[in-house]
Amino acid sequence: MTRSARLFAGTVAIALVASACGGAAPAALVTSSPTPTIAATPAPTATRQVVAATAQGATSAKLTENKFVVTDGAAPDIAAGNYLSTVSLVTLEKGGRTVAHKHGGIESIYVVQGTIEFRMAGGASVILNRGQGAATLPGTVVQAVNGGDATAKFLAFFMTAETAPFQTNVDAAP
Repeated sequence: MTRSARLFAGTVAIALVASACGGAAPAALVTSSPTPTIAATPAPTATRQVVAATAQGATSAKLTENKFVVTDGAAPDIAAGNYLSTVSLVTLEKGGRTVAHKHGGIESIYVVQGTIEFRMAGGASVILNRGQGAATLPGTVVQAVNGGDATAKFLAFFMTAETAPFQTNVDAAP
């Protein structure tokens, strides 16, 4: 398993455990799906539309946020310390996009409706359909774009050190 896949799985597991309010997850959220391929896209193409760094047609609702402590050795890829586990539901209207931004912690997303293009710093992007997800390391500039013909929704799981900024908006789209 690649480091990125371990971080994605670990972050989702920690976020779900730390944010759990009881009961089982819906079956649609626990099914596995093929791992998307991430490929660099150096320049705009007919399928990669140039968009502004500002948000348009996007809303985000924080579903839960919990504090927890990681002790030495508890999670080999995560430093010991105090963390916030946050889960948000992001809705992108047709043609919508999030603001270009970066997080102070790990971000993992899981698409629950529609299709999004998850763009990352350096021109890398991945097209994600319902049931697929992706993860980024702290400080990675990202932007989600809905290029589909319907509303798209995704869950965003974050694990952020308590002393790190949750989100910093940036002036240039990835």
